[in-house]
Amino acid sequence: LDREQNRRLLNGERIQFQDDMGRAGSGYVVVDVKAPASVVWDCLLDFQSYPQTITTVREVVMYTNTHLKEDYRAEKPVDFEDGTAAICKHGVPSVTRAQFQLSKFRLKIAAVHKYRPHPKGDYMIFTLDPASTNVVLKYAKGIWYTQSNPDGKEGYTRVWLLCELKVSRMLPQWIVDYAAARAMPRATSWLKPQTEAAAMLWLKDSAER
Repeated sequence: LDREQNRRLLNGERIQFQDDMGRAGSGYVVVDVKAPASVVWDCLLDFQSYPQTITTVREVVMYTNTHLKEDYRAEKPVDFEDGTAAICKHGVPSVTRAQFQLSKFRLKIAAVHKYRPHPKGDYMIFTLDPASTNVVLKYAKGIWYTQSNPDGKEGYTRVWLLCELKVSRMLPQWIVDYAAARAMPRATSWLKPQTEAAAMLWLKDSAER
């Protein structure tokens, strides 16, 4: 990050960068949230709550993860509460598969999420499920990554989202540009208010014990 970007982060702003998409491109979003990393990860890993926290997600269906070399249709849908889904919580490594219904058009996208705790900052890599690769969307990959107490800001977590994408030449360029300009803000704008509200509840519960 350059000096201007660091200044904006200190002022509580969200930083976003993306290169000229064309048919393939990458970008990142970074934001500081007033919440411990454990709270951030418990929110990111709470896939079942995405329809309530992310406006573009309308439905989430979790699947087993026993056939990772095949697409999610080789798996079985699971109830989050029945004990067969991966344990999705901070500090516990996990591999999850989920199908998301997105936007008012009910677009279905499936992804594989691999979360790993790490002493220098936990991370989660998500990739497009083979079943979601098609004539339009060729490739997609992203990484969530956290840094605790960035630049000495005690009690804060710096959250990064890095993405790369490749789409078909069949798709008009204006649609690519339109989608790229809106996708990353919609994927990240929920995180700061959600995690900070969750952190306040966590602090309140801790004080009452």
